[in-house]
Amino acid sequence: MRIRLDVALGVVVLVDVLRVFLPSLITLFGRAGSTPAEMMGLYALSWFVLAFLAVPLARRVRPPLVALGAAVALLSARLALQLTGGGDPQLYVASAGLLAGLVWLVATAMDARDARPAMAGVIAGLAAATVIHTALDGIDLMWRPGPLPWLAVAVELSLFGWSLLRAGPPGEERSGAPRAWLAVGPAVLLWGLYTGNAAHAQAATVSAQQTAAVVVAAFAVVSTVPAALPFLRRPLLPAVALVGSAVAFTLGRATVDGVHGVAPGWTIAAQIVGQVALGACLAHAAATSGPDRPVRRGLAVAGGMLLFVVLAFGYYAAYDLYLPNQWVPVTAALAVAGTGLARGTCLPRVSHSRGFFAAVGAAVVLVAAVPLWQGERPRWTPADDGLRIAAYNIRMGFGESGRLSLEQQADTLRAMRPHVVVLSEADRGWLLNGGHDGVRLIAERLGMHYVWAPAADEVWGDALLTSLPITSIRNHVLVRGGPTGAQALEVGLNWRGKAVTVIGTHLQPPPGWRELDQVEQLGRIVRDATRSGAPVVVAGDLNLEPGDRAWQVLLDSELTDPLAPVRPFSTVPGDRPAEQIDHVLVTPGFAGKDQVNPDVPYSDHRPIAVTLVPAD
Repeated sequence: MRIRLDVALGVVVLVDVLRVFLPSLITLFGRAGSTPAEMMGLYALSWFVLAFLAVPLARRVRPPLVALGAAVALLSARLALQLTGGGDPQLYVASAGLLAGLVWLVATAMDARDARPAMAGVIAGLAAATVIHTALDGIDLMWRPGPLPWLAVAVELSLFGWSLLRAGPPGEERSGAPRAWLAVGPAVLLWGLYTGNAAHAQAATVSAQQTAAVVVAAFAVVSTVPAALPFLRRPLLPAVALVGSAVAFTLGRATVDGVHGVAPGWTIAAQIVGQVALGACLAHAAATSGPDRPVRRGLAVAGGMLLFVVLAFGYYAAYDLYLPNQWVPVTAALAVAGTGLARGTCLPRVSHSRGFFAAVGAAVVLVAAVPLWQGERPRWTPADDGLRIAAYNIRMGFGESGRLSLEQQADTLRAMRPHVVVLSEADRGWLLNGGHDGVRLIAERLGMHYVWAPAADEVWGDALLTSLPITSIRNHVLVRGGPTGAQALEVGLNWRGKAVTVIGTHLQPPPGWRELDQVEQLGRIVRDATRSGAPVVVAGDLNLEPGDRAWQVLLDSELTDPLAPVRPFSTVPGDRPAEQIDHVLVTPGFAGKDQVNPDVPYSDHRPIAVTLVPAD
């Protein structure tokens, strides 16, 4: 089957922009929770609604010219994004680039009389985006400094421009295209949520993360040849497989090594089955027959992308709105699967060409080259005059400017020389945040082991990083308070031959702490942990100030404040009024020294650290 190269490369560039637009929406427009979810949704929705105007525009000006003009605007916006240093320019350039990409997609659909090579281009573009993102170790070119990323961006944009110039005239008239174009939006959502998300696969395993990434990337390439496997040539089986994989993704939660809500290893199989089935469903949708006009195709793809943003907010904003979201992946899978279910469709038999095997091999080699992008990891040693504890709310890895700052966050933590790091607001693969594994990336750059504890879903929560021997792990699901849920990760450590228990948490209280259920539950966990006789440390974003009623509940749980000698001890960056919501607390017998809270802009919180030494 012929693949439209211009469509494939255009999808790669559009996905690049989307990976900037979505986190900018949260960190810049939404300020990570300070803007109501409804307002963020309206802002995002407006750009997708504006894309419908491309349909009457293409009727008056001709679709090829509209597609070419929008493609040039998309290329310009992607290049401009590399120049922005974050802030409002990043948000608005990404928004304009997204609109240009959507207009290009609508005009391309109106000009594509034969949907089969165009759909092959869509799935090939998603596969290429998976391979590139995985090969970059989850940190896209947009977030990387230096000349090498500029060179790679230039190559990417040049290839897209070249493909536009060499694109031939549209194929002969066929019918049935609107059904396939309607499926593009839900397909992109499923791909971003899990089927093409290598970070999600890496979060489902500890010992073979690079292998998991290679497998996801390789099967993304396999999905570009849906008829290569005989059982995919009929529409029913891939449709059932896609919906089944979405159900497995939704239900894929397990207790692993004492931690609740983790994605088990078998969800990787759901990802690769879902990706191959996704390609087959799009191919079947393109092969169906039915009424067809350019306007119908344009409205279909615009409507499909509108469905993308509606379902994306249905999934992620559900946490802010306290609504269930398990229905979203299954609904998207049903939408894609339904477009390919038509009588009489049977994909032609496709042989495994040398080019196909070369593509799979190239994907594996490219992903295996991840260490080339990781850079040098400086050697360092923890503090030697006590137990050094650090806590950092990393805001999904994004700084106040809206730029991905995982490397800077790791460098800041390294300078603190901690034995233990507690991370809050950690993300291991959310599409909304760009699909990177922040916990793994920071841990690797620090050379530390990590323990992961989900809170909202399997790839959002808290983590504990350490260089000390780990003796025990368990986590406690806290009662529902704030939107993304809360847990308490209890880890036993061996420090200088002595047992120490560290509890990492990110409390999510209801407004004003009117209910103390969550903090009282944490207090009970602390009291139970002290029965072993080992000292207990509580660290993380507790979302409460010293002197609050909830603060006294923790002090009544036999905890002391080693930061008290240096208060007020602000944990927000800049010269704003002091806000003390990130803490380290410890049971009696320890005092604190060398307390630091560097004023760095790599999150909307400052990192904090304190060295615990035996009290006099």
